[in-house]
Amino acid sequence: GLVTVDACFENNIQAALAAGLEVGVYFYSQAVNAAEAKMEARMVLDLIEPYDITYPVVYDWETAGSAGARTNNLDCATLTECALAFAETVAEAGYTPMIYYNSDLAYLRYDLSQLTDYDGWYAGYNTAPEFYYGFRMWQYTSSGSVDGIQGRVDMNICFQPY
Repeated sequence: GLVTVDACFENNIQAALAAGLEVGVYFYSQAVNAAEAKMEARMVLDLIEPYDITYPVVYDWETAGSAGARTNNLDCATLTECALAFAETVAEAGYTPMIYYNSDLAYLRYDLSQLTDYDGWYAGYNTAPEFYYGFRMWQYTSSGSVDGIQGRVDMNICFQPY
């Protein structure tokens, strides 16, 4: 339930913009209700206000994976309400919202019929995406490499010019 900012956020976004990159952001949410998701969105909006954000502002809710995680028993309806609350808050501020998910979240946890107004970012580590519904970005691996970055990184393809 503690909301924190990545310690590298300021440096990363400033360096990316200085290098001439198009920039978007994502928030790793652990919201358990719509009010928390809206609060998270407002925090992100405050952080990005001084920057030229051209790519989406993404809601990334994932299970925490620990036995005592506060999100463990979050029902599907509430999870969908959280995503909607975040996305609506971002859209109202004039940014493009996006929802990040893998197959399990998309098929088993979210009610995608309620999220059709918002772009999707699908994480599926295959040679080609294996997902029934439309999406605008595809994360195809978590073990990529990029010059200047130490360690493995996620690699993505964006199918939509923003």
